[in-house]
Amino acid sequence: MKQDEWWEVATHFRRGRFYLRFFGPAYRDTDGLRDRARKWAPGWTVWLAETFGPSGRWLLLHLLDILEQSTRSAAHLHQYLRERNPDLVVVTPLVLFKTKTAQIDLARAAIELGIRNVFAVASWDHLSSKGVLSFAPQQVIVWNDIQKREAIELHNLDAGRIVVTGAQLFDEWFDKKPSTTREAFCARVGLRADRPFLLYVCSSLLEASPEEPAFILRWVRHLRESGHPTLRDCGVIIRRHPERDEGWDQVDFTGLDHVVCWPPLGDPPVDERSKTDYFDSMYHAAAVVGLNTSAMIEAAIVGRPVHTVLLPEFRDNQEGTVHFHYLLNGPNALLRATRSLDDHARDLADILEGRDADPGRSARFVGTFVRPCGCDTSSTTLVVEALEALGSQPAPAPVPIPVRVRLMGPLIRWIVRPYARALAKQFSLAQQELRRRGEQRMLKHREAKGPLLREHRQRRMDEHRRRKREAAEAAGNGNVVDRVT
Repeated sequence: MKQDEWWEVATHFRRGRFYLRFFGPAYRDTDGLRDRARKWAPGWTVWLAETFGPSGRWLLLHLLDILEQSTRSAAHLHQYLRERNPDLVVVTPLVLFKTKTAQIDLARAAIELGIRNVFAVASWDHLSSKGVLSFAPQQVIVWNDIQKREAIELHNLDAGRIVVTGAQLFDEWFDKKPSTTREAFCARVGLRADRPFLLYVCSSLLEASPEEPAFILRWVRHLRESGHPTLRDCGVIIRRHPERDEGWDQVDFTGLDHVVCWPPLGDPPVDERSKTDYFDSMYHAAAVVGLNTSAMIEAAIVGRPVHTVLLPEFRDNQEGTVHFHYLLNGPNALLRATRSLDDHARDLADILEGRDADPGRSARFVGTFVRPCGCDTSSTTLVVEALEALGSQPAPAPVPIPVRVRLMGPLIRWIVRPYARALAKQFSLAQQELRRRGEQRMLKHREAKGPLLREHRQRRMDEHRRRKREAAEAAGNGNVVDRVT
C-alpha cells in the first residue's frame, strides 16, 4: 500500500467533513459555498447528509472523523519530522479543500510528536469559506478580532491559543510609493490625463456565476448613459483577473471611449514590476470598484474609496458569503454599496466631483481589519515576534493517538483498503485528464491570444527602454540606452 494512497483517501474523507460544515447556522444563507463544497465531497457523504437530516449529519461527522484518523496518514510524516528536528512547524493555508490536504497531516504529526506548531491564517476568507479544523494547533495567528471570533466559533478553538497580529500579507502596500506622475501614468495606459479615472478590479467568482466581463460592459455603458457629466467622459481601467479568461472573447468596448483593459491579459502582482504597475493604477485612480475581491482591501490601504453594487445575480459571491459582510457591514465597514446601478452611478459621480461624505471610511477599515495593532506597526514584525516567543517556550507534550483510533484503526484500514486503492486509481486518471484539458486550454489560449500577447510584450519592452532612458538622463548621462538588459 503506497503512502500516497492513504493521503488520497484521507483527503476524500476530509472533503466530506468540510461539506458538512456548511449545514451549520453560520451558513444558512450561503448556498453558493455549500454547492461548491458539495462538488468536492464524496457522493455517498452528500447522499447521507441530505437524506437523513441533522441527526444523520451528526453521525456522519463522527464516522468521517474515525475514518480519516484511521488512515494514519499523519504517521507517514513522523520520520520526516524526526529527521529534520524542527523547533517550530508553521503551516499555511492549511484549510483549503480543492487540493490535497497533506498540510493537515503535517500539522497533526507535529502535534502527535510534541513539536511546537502554528497555523497562520493566509487570507481573509479562509476561516469562513474553506475547510474546518478537526484538531487544535498549539497557536493560531490571525489578522484581527473578527478572525479571532471565527476561529473560536467556527473552528472551536480556545481563545488562549489565538494571537492577533494584523494582515502581514498586505504590509508591502503601506510603504510603497507611486513610480510616476498621474499624467505619465495616463499617457502610458492610454487615458486622458485631464479627466479622473475609475479602476475596476475583477474577482474570482464561484463556478456557474454570471460572466463578469459581460457585467463590466453593462456597467460601463450605464455610467456613460447615467446623465452625470463626470461619468460620461471619465477614464475607466479594467484590471482583469489573471486566472479567469471566461467571457472576454465576447466583450467589445467599441464605441466606449476612454476605457482600457490594463494590463491587457491580466498580470498578477508577483514581482516588483507588476506590483508597481498595480500600485500605480490604484494610487492614481479616483475610486475603485469591484464585486468581491481582496483588491478592495489593497485599495483601502492606498486610501481610495471602494464601491460595489449588490445585484441579485451576484448574491452568492457577495452577501451569500460570510467574509464579504466584514467589508459591507459594521461601524468600520469599507464598502460604499448600493442595490441599483443608478444609485451606484450617483455615488461615483459624487466622488469624482469632490463630494465625499465620508473621506475617512477606508482608513477606519484599515485600522480595524488590516492593522488592528496600529497602522504604523508592521504586521510581519508582530508575526515574527509571536513565532520567536513560542519558540522560546518549552515544547508541548506529545498528544497521543485517540484510543478509539488505536483500537479500531487496523480493522478500518483493512476494510477501507480496496476503496482506497480504487480511489487512488480514480484520482490518477482524473489528474491525467486535467493535465490533458489544461494542455488543450493552453494551446487554445496561445492561438487566440498570441498576437495580443506579442503586442503586450512589445509595449513592456518599449516601456523598459523608456524608463532606462529617463534614468540615464536624470543621472546626467548623455548616452541613451537603447538595449534591453
